[in-house]
Amino acid sequence: MSLAEDSIKHTNDLVQKRGDVQFTTGGSGISHSEQNENPSETVHFLQIWCKPWARSLPPTYHTSTFDEAAKHEGFVKILSPLKGGPGASSDEEKAAEPSIPQTIPIHADFVMGATIISVGKTHTWKVGGDVVRKTTNRNVYVHVPMTRGGKAKVMLDGRANATLAEGDGAFVTLANAGDELTFESVGSEAAECVVLDSD
Repeated sequence: MSLAEDSIKHTNDLVQKRGDVQFTTGGSGISHSEQNENPSETVHFLQIWCKPWARSLPPTYHTSTFDEAAKHEGFVKILSPLKGGPGASSDEEKAAEPSIPQTIPIHADFVMGATIISVGKTHTWKVGGDVVRKTTNRNVYVHVPMTRGGKAKVMLDGRANATLAEGDGAFVTLANAGDELTFESVGSEAAECVVLDSD
């Protein structure tokens, strides 16, 4: 578990556990930090930054837990664009409705997903998630987090020369919305994957 603190006295959901995602919009300005609350166990987490489509947004937080069992079935969407888009009204901003239900809204043409792929199984990511504005020449970043002691590996699109070990990442460029990328678990342990699908 990790413990977060910040300059605007945010007090909800500060202790994070496996499967949790905390999303922060720094916007007009905050300071924020994380620390491992357990002195004897290692904590692993990803901190990902994305450039928003607007400046000086109000600082906001969203914390959600995403089901581990669902990740074994395929990609679970984590983030999707704010439904109101770059020209969202103040009511749409306050409602904070994401383009994909049950995801966290982000002020960007960006979709994030995560999956856990059993050995020998293949999961598929559909570029754009049917909600993005830019539909051509998208950039998809793939990351295999360090979770299985180096025993997990993922092969992209059936290409042996595009096999990622734990800690590895890859960019897929010139992707178009609707394209499908396949992820096959080819190591000796289930592989976790994170996909960042951006304009």
